[in-house]
Amino acid sequence: MKTESRKSESLLSDAEIERIRLQMQGDIASPHNVKLLSRLSIAEREYFSLKSKTVVLYLGDEVGRLTRSEEEAVMRAAPPGYPLRKLNGLNVGCGARTVSPYLMPVDIMREATFGARCGEHQALNKTAFLANPTDLPFRAGSLDLIVSLHMLEHLEDPIDTIIHWLYLLKPGGGIGIVVPDWRYTWDSRNDHAPLSHKWNPTPSLIKAIYETHWKPFAELEQLCSYDMKLSFDFVLRKYGEFVPFSPPDVSTIRSGATLHSEGVFLSDETFGSVASKDPIAVAKSA
Repeated sequence: MKTESRKSESLLSDAEIERIRLQMQGDIASPHNVKLLSRLSIAEREYFSLKSKTVVLYLGDEVGRLTRSEEEAVMRAAPPGYPLRKLNGLNVGCGARTVSPYLMPVDIMREATFGARCGEHQALNKTAFLANPTDLPFRAGSLDLIVSLHMLEHLEDPIDTIIHWLYLLKPGGGIGIVVPDWRYTWDSRNDHAPLSHKWNPTPSLIKAIYETHWKPFAELEQLCSYDMKLSFDFVLRKYGEFVPFSPPDVSTIRSGATLHSEGVFLSDETFGSVASKDPIAVAKSA
């Protein structure tokens, strides 16, 4: 399993942390606080967040670096050796975050519905496939990968949700997840909005859940693969050998001319005489 050390060394004294905390004003991202905290390194700001129980502040290019790190991490869930254009994958709880054009965006809404006070996305995807993440309408063993960034913490039962997703994956398929580390964001026990965070993710909790609930179905292939601490990632690989979708052999596909010569071409003239399949049998096989 690939993993990154996430130890937080004592980068600031307790006195320094308290001095900074007393100087802060309003929202963490206010101009005053940005100026105050910009004197600190990334590691110092993360340590300040941990000790002061405030959301860690990233500045300038650091935001893009975190975004890229998160997206690169979840995409390692793709079965190795296969280009994304040949895989069937979902981006569950997508919001406006595409990640890859080869992933189907899935969400519970396409446009603002309940309002910000309910904790819904501030940016949405008008082309999202609408589905509940705890009951995705796909066949068992039909998907190659599922990714989800900053969504799983909004579900009250992440354990069974991941088991449901593993059921939908082909053997060898992968799940790539990014969730916030609550120690560098906030405590979900203080969230009151219905669509807000519902549990407190940490790498140690994910390890414990894996050992207790997910290990029978998948390997924990990756955990904490990048070093920025606001969030962390994990990848689960379903046991078994992966077999990708294979397009049909064109040499076996009959042309219109062939269908006509074999007496099975459908047209106004032939309708009623061309043998058709039992509609009940067709429906049952769908």
